[in-house]
Amino acid sequence: MNFGLASKLATCMLMLASSAYGAPADQRMRRLADESGCTLCHAERPQRLKGDAVPPPAPAWSDIAQRYRGRRGAEEKLVQVVVHGAGPDQRHWEGKTSDIAMPANPVEISEDDARLLVRWILRHGP
Repeated sequence: MNFGLASKLATCMLMLASSAYGAPADQRMRRLADESGCTLCHAERPQRLKGDAVPPPAPAWSDIAQRYRGRRGAEEKLVQVVVHGAGPDQRHWEGKTSDIAMPANPVEISEDDARLLVRWILRHGP
């Protein structure tokens, strides 16, 4: 089986599972994100900043979904960022977050789990 077909099949299975089970699929993805350390920096929804409050360390998943949903190659790009990180030279959330880079996470999350999480994030944004 080629990678493209396997990827599409995995996406369909995840979507069917999500529609069939709804909240449990969301709970599994939230648990995966929490266990992988993603929730140390990311939130599902953006926080409203008041006054001179420090921005959050990382963009909210809904902001990520809004920026990347429907973009060609977005899933693969985000999976690579989750697993391998993004340095300050790739900083495109400047002024909206307080961290300067996304750390690499190859020990915390596998590429397959990162792909599932990215698909869920892109599907569940605003």
